[in-house]
Amino acid sequence: MRRTFDCIEAPLSRLFYRYGRYVAQHPLPFIAIPVLITAFCSISLLHIHPVTDPIYLFTPRNAPSKYERQIIHNLWPLHYNNYIPGRAVTQSREVQVIVASRDGGNILERPYSEAVRRLDFFIQNRVKLYYMGKTYRYHDLCLEWRNEGCPGNKHIHIVSDLYQHGINVTYPTVRFGSASGYIGGALGGVSLFREANGSASLAGGLAWFMIYHLKFFPQNTSYIAGLWEKKLQEALDSYPFDPFISFTYLHSQSLTEELKRNANSLIPRFVIAFSILVFFSLLCSLIFISGTFYVDWVLSKPVLSLLGVINAGMGIVTGIGITSFCGVPYSDIVGVMPFLVVAVGTDNMFLMVAAVRHTNRAFPVPKRIGESMSDAAISILITSLTDAFSFGVGAITSIPAVQIFCIYTGAAITITFIYQISFFCALLSLATEWEAAGLHCVWLQPTIPDTFIKSTSLKCRLFWMGSRADPDPRNLQQNLKDTSAKIFFKEWFAPILMNPVVKILVVMWFFIYIALSVYGCLHLREGLEPINLLVQDSYAIPHYRYLEKYFWNYGAPLQIVVNNAPDLRDRNERHRVQSMVHAFANTKYSIGDDSIQFWLKEMEIYYNKELEMDIVDSEIYGMAEHFFSAKSQDIWCEDVIWETNQQGLYSIRSFRFLIGMKHISKTYYQEDATRTFRKVAEHYSSYNITTFSPLWLFTDQYAIVIPNTIQNILIALVVMIIIAMLLIPQPFCSVWVAFSIASIDLGVIGFMTLWDVNLDAISMITIIMSIGFSVDYSAHITYGYVISAESTPEQRVKTALGALGWPVTQGAMSTILAVAVLADIPAYMIVTFFKTVLLSIVLGLLHGLIFLPVMLSWFVGGEQDLQKTSTIEQFEDIREVSGTVIQSCDPYGIYLSRNISARRSCPRQIKPSLDCISSLTIPSRRLTEANSNPF
Repeated sequence: MRRTFDCIEAPLSRLFYRYGRYVAQHPLPFIAIPVLITAFCSISLLHIHPVTDPIYLFTPRNAPSKYERQIIHNLWPLHYNNYIPGRAVTQSREVQVIVASRDGGNILERPYSEAVRRLDFFIQNRVKLYYMGKTYRYHDLCLEWRNEGCPGNKHIHIVSDLYQHGINVTYPTVRFGSASGYIGGALGGVSLFREANGSASLAGGLAWFMIYHLKFFPQNTSYIAGLWEKKLQEALDSYPFDPFISFTYLHSQSLTEELKRNANSLIPRFVIAFSILVFFSLLCSLIFISGTFYVDWVLSKPVLSLLGVINAGMGIVTGIGITSFCGVPYSDIVGVMPFLVVAVGTDNMFLMVAAVRHTNRAFPVPKRIGESMSDAAISILITSLTDAFSFGVGAITSIPAVQIFCIYTGAAITITFIYQISFFCALLSLATEWEAAGLHCVWLQPTIPDTFIKSTSLKCRLFWMGSRADPDPRNLQQNLKDTSAKIFFKEWFAPILMNPVVKILVVMWFFIYIALSVYGCLHLREGLEPINLLVQDSYAIPHYRYLEKYFWNYGAPLQIVVNNAPDLRDRNERHRVQSMVHAFANTKYSIGDDSIQFWLKEMEIYYNKELEMDIVDSEIYGMAEHFFSAKSQDIWCEDVIWETNQQGLYSIRSFRFLIGMKHISKTYYQEDATRTFRKVAEHYSSYNITTFSPLWLFTDQYAIVIPNTIQNILIALVVMIIIAMLLIPQPFCSVWVAFSIASIDLGVIGFMTLWDVNLDAISMITIIMSIGFSVDYSAHITYGYVISAESTPEQRVKTALGALGWPVTQGAMSTILAVAVLADIPAYMIVTFFKTVLLSIVLGLLHGLIFLPVMLSWFVGGEQDLQKTSTIEQFEDIREVSGTVIQSCDPYGIYLSRNISARRSCPRQIKPSLDCISSLTIPSRRLTEANSNPF
């Protein structure tokens, strides 16, 4: 009886059968062409220029913060002569130095302040770069203010001197008459006391934040400034020990360099992983002569296994080459892709070799390759489609690092699949020919038949024994043998799993698993912090720790731009502006009115205190011009944009002000602060307000990572179900495919949280990948169960696990071995990749071998009477014709007759009578298992 839902699978099976025969008859072109294509594409590896900007890579393309930063840059473009510390929105060619008191002492006191002064002097005057016959110091490369030289860190020394002279220094804003300066972002770890008038003054501090901003234009000057940054790094690393202060530093190239260090650490590990997979493949390729521990050098295929791993490497090289030729930017994060692709490619290689081993050795080579391709090619096609589509879904995300990784990985998986059905298929046909000729799998010399094993020397038994096929295709005991692994899963593992007590324990285990997964999801942490881009021994990690400890908790500045300034001649509008400023300064993440840096506020103080006059509404713009002229050396004139309106009035079109923030040391608070300030801006929508802090660039990633992940999972879930319904001729499988994908993804997200992994751009990649693995480890077990002709659920589980248990385990082992070498690399990005891949594989294996079989045995029962009756009737007809007791044509153990005596022989010549082309072509990734040493 033909299956109803094989309208796509059956034609594909016949197509791959004919294709396999053709490749076996003409193998050389299928070997030469992929090699030439790989050689050509390898040229591109010499010309890859990675994109290394972490802001571009790990923040969304459409992040509001990028738009906000650009608005400020367009209104106040940074030139070499208008630099104001704290107001620059770019960190290009910026060096940050945090100086902290070594013993927790007050850094404002003399011994500490002198140590800070010495360090500042050293940086500005003693660090020299010799380049092209010229000497460059900080003063030669710094951004300046109004031709007055480098701003430097004069405010630090002024505040320290005032404190040491007993003058009360208000905080966070220092004020002298009508002049003021904000030091909340420069002095951290402060302790305060209240003066009689209620203002807060400094009692002490623990750390200073110093900035050295260099010219980043034109390009040649930026290059020299970059060299000076590196020279400064060398100088600070060798700075003499100071008993009073310790310091950390960070420059504009730090994150980029750390990303490169991450990538460079992968190269030797990939060599190790490649070697481990080769060794594992060689072990799995060894076949032992029945009843002995001597290797069967005819059936073993170590050289073919080696070439199978190389085939995956060729797919990686070609995939990278083609993708880069198409103009897709390369990122160092793609460096972890080869570990995944070579594991999947090796996994599929096992399947193809196993498929050949499950063909009758008495048949001609083209027929054996055709039959194996009709099974394995569709299985690999499902694997490649699900993996490629899952990464294709990931490529639509708005985070460039995820998008780049998914494009490169999807391309590599696709190319590897093409090479597997061409290059490796041709090699497989040659190996099968050598097997048919009884040649040694390594030396290609005739071997000694295993029938002479007792009469040969030990050397011959160890290195030259080889089995032979029986010319009679009916002799399945000789030509088709069950493996030890298949016997284990079918006769031991499955019966134990189907024990009623064990099934109840498994269900309890499953609910505990779901509960732990949900618990982990409820405590999910989002976002990739800048510190997580660093290697664990990076010099920049202490710097971020100091930022978090001393400055992000209190004092970090926030720029707020009013793009559509109201008519300030209107007193009510000025009051509304002041209310708006007050609203920003008094959120739960704001320091308060003391932190406001607003030109209008300073102008009112100037006129009221210095000139002792009030603001005249109709003359406010003229008064503002006078204020900026009188204070030309102050920073306030750089906070307004003038225009001449349609009435010819010279007025202010846009302006900005700053406030201080607090309690933003953790990513959750940073994300909430971003939302809070933007919500205040929305309340004054007529002003078209823009808020910006450099932290916003990363907090925008926190905001979209969960919606993007949910979107990717849902889209991939639909795509995987459609693929399963099209290529697996049992639509009911799609229900269990969806169930497994949802359960495995829930587990991956939940357990990665419990394993101290955030949901970020890195883990999002592996969650996308886990969707493909979910199909691999669940759809095929489900399919094997559903199509089984056995009468009871327990027997159907036995047949499914007997056929698929070892291949699924073998595939999981190869992937785990490939990524295990990443476990001890001291980098969050790489360790996160290892953890999430390991979770995906282990949870997929857990579902495929334990949870799903139990659930299927309970919820998918029922008889297949029509199919079984038809099959048994066909067997009886054939028995009458042949006069021989035979079994259903089934080397995989899925379609089994209940007639025990009919399980001893099955000539493949009767396949047309049994309609085996339809019933035997089972499109599962792990349909067959290698006839290999299971130990």
